[in-house]
Amino acid sequence: MLNGVRRVHVIACGVLGLDLRAVADSLDLDLSMEFLPGGLHREPLELRRRLQEAIDRAADDRRADLIAIGYGVCGLGAVDIKARAIPLAIPRVNDCIALFLGSDKAYRDQFAREPGTYYIADGWVAENSAPPSQSSTTTGTPEQASAKDEFQRLVEAHGEENAEAIRYFLSSWQRNYRRAAYIDTGLSIKRRHADMARDMAERFGWKYEELRGTPHLLESLLTTRETSDEILIVPPHYVTAYDASRRTLAARPAWQSGPAGENRKLVLDSGPTAHDADLQPTRVGLGIDAGGTFTDVVIYDFASEQVLQKAKAPTTPWDYTIGINQALDQLDPLRLAQVDLVSVSTTLATNAIVEGRGQKVGLLIWPPYGQYYPQDFSYQPLATLRGQLEINGAEIEAIDAGQIAAVARQMVERHQVKAFAVTGFASHANPSHELAAKKIIRELTHMPVTCGHEVSEGLSYIIRAETAMLNSRIIPYLQELLEQFRSSLQQRQIDAPIMVVRSDGSLMSVQTALEKPIETILSGPAASVAGGRHLAGVSDAIVVDIGGTTTDTAIIADDHVRTCPEGARVGKWRTHVKALDMRTMGLGGDSLLAWRQGELQVGPRRVVPIGSLAGIADPHPALDWVERHLDHFSESTEGMCLLRATGRAAEGKLDVRQQAVLDALARGPRCLHELSEQMGCGGWQFLPIGPLEDAHMVQRCGLTPTDLLHVGGLLSLWPDLQVSTRLADLLGRVAGIDRQELARRGLALVVKRLTLELIRTQLAASTDQQSADAGRDDEDRLLQDSPWLALIENLLAGGSDDYHVRLRIKRPLVGIGAPVGHFLPQAAERLETEAIVPPHAEVANAVGAITSLIVLRRQVQIVPDDQGRYRVEGLPGARAFRELEPATEFATSQLQALLLAAARANGTSQHRVEVTMRDRVSRTNYGGDIFICRLISASLSGRPDLSRLTGAAMAES
Repeated sequence: MLNGVRRVHVIACGVLGLDLRAVADSLDLDLSMEFLPGGLHREPLELRRRLQEAIDRAADDRRADLIAIGYGVCGLGAVDIKARAIPLAIPRVNDCIALFLGSDKAYRDQFAREPGTYYIADGWVAENSAPPSQSSTTTGTPEQASAKDEFQRLVEAHGEENAEAIRYFLSSWQRNYRRAAYIDTGLSIKRRHADMARDMAERFGWKYEELRGTPHLLESLLTTRETSDEILIVPPHYVTAYDASRRTLAARPAWQSGPAGENRKLVLDSGPTAHDADLQPTRVGLGIDAGGTFTDVVIYDFASEQVLQKAKAPTTPWDYTIGINQALDQLDPLRLAQVDLVSVSTTLATNAIVEGRGQKVGLLIWPPYGQYYPQDFSYQPLATLRGQLEINGAEIEAIDAGQIAAVARQMVERHQVKAFAVTGFASHANPSHELAAKKIIRELTHMPVTCGHEVSEGLSYIIRAETAMLNSRIIPYLQELLEQFRSSLQQRQIDAPIMVVRSDGSLMSVQTALEKPIETILSGPAASVAGGRHLAGVSDAIVVDIGGTTTDTAIIADDHVRTCPEGARVGKWRTHVKALDMRTMGLGGDSLLAWRQGELQVGPRRVVPIGSLAGIADPHPALDWVERHLDHFSESTEGMCLLRATGRAAEGKLDVRQQAVLDALARGPRCLHELSEQMGCGGWQFLPIGPLEDAHMVQRCGLTPTDLLHVGGLLSLWPDLQVSTRLADLLGRVAGIDRQELARRGLALVVKRLTLELIRTQLAASTDQQSADAGRDDEDRLLQDSPWLALIENLLAGGSDDYHVRLRIKRPLVGIGAPVGHFLPQAAERLETEAIVPPHAEVANAVGAITSLIVLRRQVQIVPDDQGRYRVEGLPGARAFRELEPATEFATSQLQALLLAAARANGTSQHRVEVTMRDRVSRTNYGGDIFICRLISASLSGRPDLSRLTGAAMAES
C-alpha cells in the first residue's frame, strides 16, 4: 500500500508495457494491466471509445482503487472520459511517447521544440517488433517481399488490425520526421535499440540523439492521489476536459440534474428588525439634478405620487450652490420644510474624469503570474507588490505586509499622493489580499483606499485597477459637491437624508457615494431614464432625453433597461462600472446651428443660446460688426459666435494673451472673428480661449435650436426676441434664405438627426453585439452604405415622387427634457409610432432621482477544481467544499449577510433577498453533460427609509 492506494489497474498503450512492468516491480502495488491496440493515437474518437469501455469494465469489476491511464491528450482522445465509481489518474502530457520525457522538463521542452523526431525506446520497439523500412513497395521487387515478411511478423505478433496501425504509424513518421532519438529508460536491451535508432538516422539522413528517460512520471502516475502539474486525478463521476488556456487536461463534474441553463429562484427573508416598527413613512421628497445646462428641482409627494412643485435654473459648475439656490428659491418654503428625503443626480464625476481632474493616487497592483508589463498601464505612480493568487482565488504566495507599508510610505513622501488604489489578479474571486492591504495602508497613512473588488466584478485586472484608481482620484470632487448640497439645504432648514443616483439608476447613501464616487459617472442619464419610465408609466419604450448639450436614448424592455455588459467608458478610460446601456449624441437645444461649406449643420458643439443674452449683456455692437463683414463668413458661420465674460475670477495666473481676451471682453461681447482680428491671431480658431472656457470665465454664444423655436413663435423663454431674430437674419443672408425658412430648415434638421439616432438605437437593440463599440461601428457602416443611405434619406424626407420608404418602430417613444415636445412627435410620425411627452417631462431627471429605489446586487460562482472540490469564487478566502450543496448553502448565506449589511449602510430596511441560481453546463461529445459552474446572483431593493427612525430608535441603533 502506497499513499493509501492498494490496487491499481493500468489501461495503456502497449508501448509502455516493459517500462510499466519494471516500475511495478519496484513499487509495493497490486498492479493489473490492460493494453489497448497500437495506433489509436491517430483515431481520437476510437481511442475515446475504447478507453471508456475499458474504464467501465474495470469499474464494474471493482478490480482496483485507482485506474491509471497510460495516454496523454493524444489528439483529444483522452477528453470526455468519464470516471465511474473509481477515480482515474491521467498524465498531463500531449501523447504517450512524452511520458518518458515528462519526468524531465528539459527533455519535455526539447520535445516541444523538435516535433520532427522519431523516438525509439525499448518498450516501443519490443511492442512493435521492427523499425520502419525505407524499402520500396513496388509489386514483385525484393523490397516488396521484405515488406511483406515484415508485415507478416507484425500480424503474427499483434494481429492484422494492430499490424496495419503500426505500419501506418511507422511509415507516416518516416515521411514527416527528421530526427531519430533513442530514449534510454534503463532497461537491459539498450544497445540493440540504440544501434537501431542510429542506423535509421544514417539511412534517412536524419540527426541522431540519445535522451535519458526516467521512470519518474510512470511512478507518479501509479502513486499520485491528488492532482498536480504532472498528473490529473479525475474524481468519481467527473469528466475530463481540455483546458485550452493551459494546454492540458482538466476535470469537471458530470451533470445529471435538470436541463442546462435552468434557473432556480428563492427568496431569503430574515424578517423585520426590532426597529422596523419605529420607521416613519417617507412623505415628501426633494429631487435635484445638477445637469450640464440646467439644475432641475422637484418636490414630490410619495403618497399621491405627484409632483407638487418644480423649478429650473442654469447650472453654475464653478459653484453648484449658485444654480441650486436659484432653483430652490423658486419653491415654496413651507413645502420645502416638509421634505424628509433628498436625492440628487449629477454629471460631476463624468466631467472630472474627462477633464483629467482629481487628487493624486498611488496605484498598487498584484499582476498575474507575478509578472508586470509596463505597457499594460498608462498611469503613474504605480508599484507592484509581492503576493499571488490563482485565477480561482487560491493563494499561491502570501502578501508582504512590510513591503506594502514601505511602498505606501514611499509614495506619500516621493510622489505626494493623497489616496491609494489596490488591486490584483483574481481579486474578483478572492479579495483577501486587497482587504489586508487596505487595512495596512489606512492605519499607516489615514488616506482613502479603494480596492478593485469594491468597484468592479469584471475579470480584467487592468480595468479593475484603473477603475479603482479613478474612484480614489475623484473622491474630493463629489465630497465638495455634496457639501454644497448640504449647505444649500441647511440654509432652508432641510435636515433630510441625502441619497445619490448610481449609474445604473439605483440609489445609494451619501457615505457609499463618497466611498465609490466612480459609480455616479452616468448618474444624470440614469436618472433621466428612471424619470421617463416613472412619469410615462410604461414598461416597454424608447426613452429620449433631449437636453441642452446631448440627446440620450435607452430602451426599456419588460420594465428593465439593459446595462453595459463591459462597463461604462468615460473619456479615454474603460471602467467596470455598471451603467445603463444608453446612446449619446451631440444634439440638444443648445447645439450650434451653422452654415458650413454650403449646407446647414447642427451640433455637436454646445453654445449658450444667443437669445439668453437679453437683459444680461448687449450683443448688438458685436452683431453690428458681423453685419458689416458678412463676406467673412461665406465658408463657415462658426466665427459669428459671440464671446462674453462671465465675471468669474481666475483661480491662477493667466498668460498675457488670455488676459488680453478678458480685457477686450470687458467692454462687452465680441464676435470671434472680430476678436481674432483685433488680437492678430490669423483666424478665430487660434484664439487662446480654451482654458478660459474650461474655467467658465468666458462663454461662447450662438444661434441654437432653442433660438429658432423663438424665431418661429413656438417658444417664449425670453422677454426680448430681437437678439435671436437678428442673428437668424444674418445667418440666413449668408445661406441665401430668410429667417423663417432658416428656422424651418434648422428645426427639420434636428428632427432628421433625431430620427436617424432612433433608428440606430433600435438597430443596436436588435443586434446580438459582441461589443457595444463594435456594434455601433457596424450600425454606422450600414447606414452610410449607399443603398441603405438612399433608403434612409427617402424615409427621413417623407418619400419622393418615385417611392416612399416606411419604417415602423413598435415601441412608443417617451420624451423628456425641455425641448423634446418640439421635435419628438415629428420623429415618431416618421417612424409610425407613438410619442409620449408626459407631464413634467422638462424636469424628468429630478423626478427620476427622487423616485428611484436602492438596488443592491452581488454575484458569486461555484467552480469545481482539479481536486474534486467546489470552490466559491467572489468571497474572501475562496473556500472549497467537497459537495456542491454545502458550497451553495455557504454562498447564499454569505450573500444574504452581505446584502443585508449593505442595505442598512445604504439606508433601507428591506430584508428580502432574492437569489437566482443558474448552472452552466456543457454538452460533451459522447452525449453527456459536464458541470462548468454555478452562478448565484442575489439582489435586494427597497425604499430609503432607515434614516427616518424615531429619535429613540436612532439612539438605540
